[in-house]
Amino acid sequence: MLLMLIRGLLIASLTASLVLSQNIYGTFTGVVTDQSGAVLPNVAVTITNTGTNAVFHATTGEEGVYSINTLPVGVYNLSATTGGFKKFETRNVRLQVNEVVRVDMPMVLGETAETVTVSGAAVNVDTTTATLKTVIDQKRIEDLPLNGRNPTQLMRLVAGVQIDVRTSVTSGTTYPGVQGVSVNGSRANSTNYVLDGAQNNDHYSAAPNPMPNPDALQEFSVQTNNFSAEFGRQGGGLVNAVTKSGTNEFHGVLFEYLRNKAVNATNFFAPIVKDKNGQSVKADDGLKRNQYGFTLGGPVSIPKLYDGKDKSFFFFSYQGTRLRRTPSTTSVVVPTAAQKRGDFSALLPGKALKDPSTGNVYPNNQIPLSQFNPILKSIADNFIPTPTSGNTISYSTVANYDDDQVLVRGDHQLTSKNRISGRFWKSWAEQPGSLDPTNYLSVGEHRLWNNYSTTITDTHVLSPTLINNFLFSLNHTNGPVLPIYPEKSFSDLGVKMYNDKQPQYYLTVAGYWGTMNTSDTNDFFRTNIS
Repeated sequence: MLLMLIRGLLIASLTASLVLSQNIYGTFTGVVTDQSGAVLPNVAVTITNTGTNAVFHATTGEEGVYSINTLPVGVYNLSATTGGFKKFETRNVRLQVNEVVRVDMPMVLGETAETVTVSGAAVNVDTTTATLKTVIDQKRIEDLPLNGRNPTQLMRLVAGVQIDVRTSVTSGTTYPGVQGVSVNGSRANSTNYVLDGAQNNDHYSAAPNPMPNPDALQEFSVQTNNFSAEFGRQGGGLVNAVTKSGTNEFHGVLFEYLRNKAVNATNFFAPIVKDKNGQSVKADDGLKRNQYGFTLGGPVSIPKLYDGKDKSFFFFSYQGTRLRRTPSTTSVVVPTAAQKRGDFSALLPGKALKDPSTGNVYPNNQIPLSQFNPILKSIADNFIPTPTSGNTISYSTVANYDDDQVLVRGDHQLTSKNRISGRFWKSWAEQPGSLDPTNYLSVGEHRLWNNYSTTITDTHVLSPTLINNFLFSLNHTNGPVLPIYPEKSFSDLGVKMYNDKQPQYYLTVAGYWGTMNTSDTNDFFRTNIS
């Protein structure tokens, strides 16, 4: 029992000393023993990635412990050989992101040419670190239903994780569809997001940047407590995601997901309208949502020039989203034709208007036009519709939305001890703008959202006890507003002060339409290099 405790402590200390540079990789470790339980030093351990045939080697130390670090996520075969013992082998052991898997290897006396194959040799319970985490693996990402194909929704499967929908977590330039996540009651913007080892936070609000679609994401782990100091930045929680990479076989997916009003149930609270036959029916939402794309990955191969099998791999993914729906209707109170002429007699006898300069009541609620601000009167006459009856008008704005994302990744095994990888990920979205030339209350901001992330990684095993992992990343986010400007500048309206040729009408009238805002230009670049 004491010997087993010493071995466990040795594995834990060895892993801690060698894995400080880990981020998105995994580790295999364990003890090699003979049939009596005695440790075996100088045993050659070989680990092979079943997808890429990449081979990694280690030798057990004096205590029979081996450890191979910075391994890409995937499925591996493990074997051990030494003189006087049969070859030990265990197959199809899955290594997940930022995971330490312990595989002990009990060897049997015999000829080296003989092989003992063991199933289920891996210890899936993390016995080497204090981190509390849950891995959302590829099967759950691909098989579980997702509204909008946003894989981070699956974080809610983890105990202590809650979506935070408060707008204070995000900003107006945060990528649409992104939601903050609270871990164990912490603030939602104190959760750290990592994609392929690089930061994936919006560096203004600390909200997450968009994640790749489910068919481009390999897996991600959600660490909720005691995660390593190597990650830094935030203390609430850690989401560590890895994108897919190519293997020795070509694999691809072609997909389209459709949501359409023709097959949707009508909202119970939808208003009653007339259809084309004059029948009273509930209004539909006009929804047409298409999400489509493809993925392709495999070895880099140029006929007669280069064969990248076992060495060079690529992966490409594209997803497009097109959303069309009936705009919602807004009703507001506006001045009537008489009120625009200064005639407020319709408010009598209930409300008598007073001249603010004298305090006297206007006779018959008639305000002289000479007291009207000519600039505001021009706006009211030309850009605020006059109601045909009553004092309200209704209007709607465009509610379309387009979203595209592209991911390109390459991996190359330079030598058995050196590999490099690079990944480019871009997501961009657009919401078309509108400005009704006869109704400046009907405004739709023309919004663009751009996010791209680039990473380059070089992992070099310098010695059995020294690994160098170089990572360069560039993360850029911007969400500009491109308004449709009013046809008249402030100078055209008679404002005698300096103003540019890109006016913004911003008027607030309590008790009437509230606020008129034709929007303004806004660029907000956020770039992070690490």
